[in-house]
Amino acid sequence: MKFISLVENLRRAINLAERITGKNLTLPVLNNIYLTTNKNELHILATDLELGIELTVSGKVEKEGQVVIPAKTFSNFLNSLTEEKIILEADKQSLKVKSENFEALFQGINPEDFPIIPEVKTEKCIEVDKNVFCDAVSQVLPSIGYISTKPELSGVYFKLEKNILTLVGTDSFRLAEKTITDKDFKTNIKDNLEIIVPLKTMQEVYRISQEGPEDINFTKIYPEINQVQFSFKNSGEIRLVSRLINSRFPEYSSIIPKEFENKITANKKDLADAVRVAGLFCGKINDIKLTINPNQKKITIEAQDPSLGKSQNTLSVKTIKGTTLEISFNYRFILDALNSIRGEEIIIGLNKENNPGLFKGDKDNSFVYVLMPIKI
Repeated sequence: MKFISLVENLRRAINLAERITGKNLTLPVLNNIYLTTNKNELHILATDLELGIELTVSGKVEKEGQVVIPAKTFSNFLNSLTEEKIILEADKQSLKVKSENFEALFQGINPEDFPIIPEVKTEKCIEVDKNVFCDAVSQVLPSIGYISTKPELSGVYFKLEKNILTLVGTDSFRLAEKTITDKDFKTNIKDNLEIIVPLKTMQEVYRISQEGPEDINFTKIYPEINQVQFSFKNSGEIRLVSRLINSRFPEYSSIIPKEFENKITANKKDLADAVRVAGLFCGKINDIKLTINPNQKKITIEAQDPSLGKSQNTLSVKTIKGTTLEISFNYRFILDALNSIRGEEIIIGLNKENNPGLFKGDKDNSFVYVLMPIKI
């Protein structure tokens, strides 16, 4: 194999692939990447057996071939280069890399030992505007945590129904729901669809959308029974194949409150600043207390810990409808909500001190964040 490429294009692809590699002592082959040429492209493959990625880099192929080399070492090497072009030349199980001022030899392993990344052959496809999809994923990811006893909560739930694509994430303490209308996506899938995609996969999908080539415009989703493929088409192509979580997502719609005894409209930044200050004085459970005072259109935000001290801030808000209420939340979860909501003003809907609260933008009904209170 002999391949000539721009360093920047190769560096970007290798960095994306290196994150997928498994840090595995029992299967060291997973710590490597597979490089193979086809026409005037270099194909780069990496996998941890749960998630696989294939990227293509354009360049000049002078000799066909393939090689498997350590991913992290090769990535670190490329990140150290300042040259514009690079030459990759494979000889049996090693790879010689040359640039204007550097030359290195990477010892590899037998390419036949590298696991096969499956091809998703379904024609079912959902094509979403990349920016819309990236923003949607960023809104639901903070609400997900890995829970080994509840695998269905360890990923993003996708539901396609009536020309609406819904993404949901929850860790049982909070829940984020984002809906995308058919003006921002198209699909050839006629039936309803429900899948759960693992958290790690969705984190990589988000990173590719953020860090991948700028000329990516759409994210294509190809769902199958046990796996899903995300494709990003640009001057090359990025293909991400992942297993699905084989569990049933909980019926969550009933926990989203529809009516409220207290409804507050507030400036998002002002509330975030007040919550952040109170968070400095939280105890181990990160609890802050919100006191709702409708008569004065104010919220008092308090936190205290015997070893740290206490904080009390009074925040004037735009509107409050309801009665006086004291309720406690995890301050980090409130900040996650505020970071996920778009717009300058937010609406908070509350009921009793033990009932979940709802956070949303005042002009955006496509995203809601439900947060369980802390019982003190």
